[in-house]
Amino acid sequence: MSGRVLVAYAEVAAHDLLRSEVARFHGVSRDRVVLGHACGRCGSDEHGRPLVLPTASLREPAAVSLARAGAMSVVAVTDLGPIGVDVEPPGAADFPGFPTVAAHLPGTDPTRTWVRTEALVKALGTGLVLDPRHVRLDETGVVRWESDQPRPPHARVLDVDVPRHVVSVVVLTGHDVVAVEVRGLD
Repeated sequence: MSGRVLVAYAEVAAHDLLRSEVARFHGVSRDRVVLGHACGRCGSDEHGRPLVLPTASLREPAAVSLARAGAMSVVAVTDLGPIGVDVEPPGAADFPGFPTVAAHLPGTDPTRTWVRTEALVKALGTGLVLDPRHVRLDETGVVRWESDQPRPPHARVLDVDVPRHVVSVVVLTGHDVVAVEVRGLD
C-alpha cells in the first residue's frame, strides 16, 4: 500500500476533476480512466457512488469519492481502502435542531460534524441509509456507533483545509495514512 491520499478541489465539473486526479494518481493518461457508478441500494450502474472501472491498463484502480457545494468540487483518491469526501460552506449546519439531524460532539463545529458523517457514509457506501444520529466521529475516527449497520473496523478521519469550505475525508483502512496531498486547481 502506498499510504497516500490525494485530495483536489476546484470550481470545475466534479467528474472531470475526478478523472484528471485518478490519472495523476496512477500515472496514466486521462483517456485511460473509465468512470462508472454503483448504487448501494438498487444495484444500478446509472447512478450512485462513483468508481473507477478496471481496464487492461488500470487493473487495480484506486478508490474514489467526490462532493460538490455550489460551484466547488472536491475529489479524493486512494489505494488504502474505501474513501468518502464531503464539502460544505462554513455554517451550513448552523441551524436550530441540528442535533435532531446528526449526532454532535460538544465543542465541535456542527458543519465539521456533518461533513465527517457524510464522508463516512460515502466511504461505507450506505448513503443516508445509516442514520447520521447513530454515529459520532472526531479526528481520531468513530467514537460512537449505535446503528444496526456493520461498524467499520477502522475509519481514518482527515480534515482538509479548503478556502471558504469545510472538508473532511474518511478512509476505511487499518493502514497508516503516510501522506495527504491537497491541491487546489485554478
